[in-house]
Amino acid sequence: MESFFIYPALLFPAIPLMMTNFTHRYNSCAALVRKIHAEIIEKKIDTKDVMGRRYIAQIKTLTYRIKLIKLIQTLSGIALFSNLLTIFFGYIQKPDISLNCFGMAVVLFGIAIILFVIEVQMSARALEYHLTDLKEKEDNIF
Repeated sequence: MESFFIYPALLFPAIPLMMTNFTHRYNSCAALVRKIHAEIIEKKIDTKDVMGRRYIAQIKTLTYRIKLIKLIQTLSGIALFSNLLTIFFGYIQKPDISLNCFGMAVVLFGIAIILFVIEVQMSARALEYHLTDLKEKEDNIF
């Protein structure tokens, strides 16, 4: 039974580290939304013209990314709690319940990581879009 405690111990440090990463991504997205919002308000950008539609498209993408990150954080939090239950049920010598809790923690954290990869891909596409804009401007200048 003592060797069983190794499994949740392996997953235990990974979850909070990833949750910190997810929180940083959430804060970065939130800062971008605030920045775009301020630019639209300060510059009085019309959301019907080309520039305004670009801002709106960015906000929609960021909104979706923030929803994904919140879901990722929620799944990770539940996975962490499930991992704690694994340790608790192992401690009170309920191995069947403990194993089920550990399986749930692994599945939930796995789903969170898959969603994280999707969010990273969205982020990379957004950066590529900005780089394309800069490259077009560079081509026009030189």
